[in-house]
Amino acid sequence: MKTKMTKYLFVLMLGSLLFGCADEGKSLRVGAKPFAESMILAEMIAQLAENEGIRVERSIPFGLTPKVMEAVKQNVIDVYPEYNGTSLIFLGQAPTSDGEASTARVQQLFKPLGLEMAGKFGFSNDYAIVTTREKAAEFGARTIGDLVGAGSLTFAVDADFVQRPADGLQQMNRRYGITGASTITFPVGTEGKDQIVAALLDGDADVGELFMTDGQIAEYDLVVLEDNLKFFPVYEVAPLVRSDALEAIKPLRGVLDKLAGVISAADMQAMNKAVDLDAQSPASVATAFLAAKGLLPEDAASGGAAKIKVVADPSVRRGTGTARALRAIRAGYAGSDLDLVNDPAPLDVLAAGKARVAIVGAEAFYRLGADGPVKSGRAEAFAVLGYKLAHLVGLASGGDSIAGMKRISTGPEGSGSAAVLQMMLASFGLSGQVEVINSGDSPRQQLQGLTRGSYDGVFLMINIADRALAGQMRSGFYKIVNLNEWAEGGHTARFSFIRPATIPGGTYTGQSEPVTTVSTQFVLASPAKTVQTAGEVGPGTAGIDSSSAIPVSASAVESIREALGPMDVIDPAIPVHGSLVPEITVVDKSLPFDADISVINILMIIFTVWIIYLVSLPSPRDFKMPEDL
Repeated sequence: MKTKMTKYLFVLMLGSLLFGCADEGKSLRVGAKPFAESMILAEMIAQLAENEGIRVERSIPFGLTPKVMEAVKQNVIDVYPEYNGTSLIFLGQAPTSDGEASTARVQQLFKPLGLEMAGKFGFSNDYAIVTTREKAAEFGARTIGDLVGAGSLTFAVDADFVQRPADGLQQMNRRYGITGASTITFPVGTEGKDQIVAALLDGDADVGELFMTDGQIAEYDLVVLEDNLKFFPVYEVAPLVRSDALEAIKPLRGVLDKLAGVISAADMQAMNKAVDLDAQSPASVATAFLAAKGLLPEDAASGGAAKIKVVADPSVRRGTGTARALRAIRAGYAGSDLDLVNDPAPLDVLAAGKARVAIVGAEAFYRLGADGPVKSGRAEAFAVLGYKLAHLVGLASGGDSIAGMKRISTGPEGSGSAAVLQMMLASFGLSGQVEVINSGDSPRQQLQGLTRGSYDGVFLMINIADRALAGQMRSGFYKIVNLNEWAEGGHTARFSFIRPATIPGGTYTGQSEPVTTVSTQFVLASPAKTVQTAGEVGPGTAGIDSSSAIPVSASAVESIREALGPMDVIDPAIPVHGSLVPEITVVDKSLPFDADISVINILMIIFTVWIIYLVSLPSPRDFKMPEDL
């Protein structure tokens, strides 16, 4: 009996030990919504938990609000960042602008579900209904209510805003009495925000939906319209966590308490900008912030993601297109962050191994030789980003041709703008007649110099409908000068990568008629497999150490192109990355020679001849014995 009792106690103690170990070893399942802010905050929770020795399973991102909230209810994930205003809406409650009352009500409603909101991170991220300064002036709008009667409006919003049951687009329009508006819907997340902003800047939409902590608002100088009817509730964010996870993982509550009240709205906006516009990963941005706050070891930030340097032409500025390119590059180098630098000779930097990828125009692959363009051989293109169009800007009262200009300002020496201008002047035979002023000034500063009479024209290779130029054109002081000599003179036959293009009428203020110009393709480039240091590479590149210039791998090229989506074919005048060159398999149709098979074939032929001989012999029945026998 005593032996049995001892065994029973042993088994019970062993079981208790095993269950205790299982509880201590329970993984924390962290989720997030599919946009930068939610993923950054989720990474903070995950990293602090790991620093406390908690094993973490990440689902970053997991899904939109209905999906991720249901997941935490159904014990699929343990914790994710949620907003008190959003929680009220999805729990069927009326929204409120009182943050404390909102949180108290949310806690009351979540408790029976086995959920609770931990301490708030410290900021509120309310909806921002935005427009451009030009549209705000056109509508005379400072508030959302001012949009009533503004005519036929087009809203650019994300899919979640359309689907929200009480604080979404349709409900907002009903509250304010906005009717007849059309909607362009984009995906939730960074790509969607880029598309919303692009729609506003390009004039495809009048009003957009963002969040107050989005970096795009300050970056693109957007106007936030006041919610004068207090339609939107307050959206203070905090970890929404399962109560059983807090019980099972004892250090978890302490982890969440460390994040309470440590993040300001300005902090969050800076972190969102780092992910959305600078293509940093949510994980590395979270690590840097936590280390700066002393919540992670000081060396944590330096031990994060590797840096991939991207070099670009000086004309490449921060914008939705650049952000899209950087995010695509990051997709090809998973786990790495990007560092974008501008340089007037980007392919030199690439060939020297000081950058891994370049953002350049087609002109960068050539230098101007005595007899025309000479291919550099330093780089290969692997993805198309778009096109840059030449804008020759002159005074409205000035001449209508480049031939009448004596001094033209353009970008720094080696930049795309400077290179295209030099090639065009050479082809026109104007190299000795026009003084080119290479300037590091912004386009706005160069146009001011044009107004002062410092030069006769400003030559820019920029996107069509460039916002900075469009703003200057509204003054009425300037005009876009035709470059129809290029198309009429057949110069493309010599410089095949500089192709005729047209700026449609009405693109800029005062430009009622189409303007003939030229364009070059804008691409992502990789170091060539063999980077030469002299000869065909041209002046300025001799002595470049190509030993550390690592070409972009075929797998990275595939990932980057997939992230960019549908694109034009790379201009045939530009060298193409080897992985994009079609493989040709040559089929040898000649008969193979094999000694053994040949001997067998010969024997078979001899055997066949012998059989034919036997068959051809006279039949025995036809054989007659001689009479003399």
